[in-house]
Amino acid sequence: MVKIKRLFFVLLTFAFLSGLFVGCGGGPDEEQLKQLADLKAEVEKLQSDVSKLESEKADLQKQIAKQDESIKNFQKLTDAVKNCK
Repeated sequence: MVKIKRLFFVLLTFAFLSGLFVGCGGGPDEEQLKQLADLKAEVEKLQSDVSKLESEKADLQKQIAKQDESIKNFQKLTDAVKNCK
C-alpha cells in the first residue's frame, strides 16, 4: 500500500512539473516567424540548386560515357591496324 501511494505521488509530481514546463512557452514571436520563413525560402532555393546540379551531373556522366565509347572504338581500330602489318 505504501509503495502504491509513493508511486502515485511520484507520478502526480511528474505530471505537475511537466505541465509547468509545457505551459511556460509563449509561442513564437514575429521575428522568429520571419526567420523561419527566410529559412524555408533558403531551403527551397538550395533544393532547386541541388536539382539543377544533379541534372548537370547526369549530362556530364552521359558525355563521359560517350567519350569512353569513342576511346574504345579508337582502340579497336588501332588494334586492327596493328594486326594488319
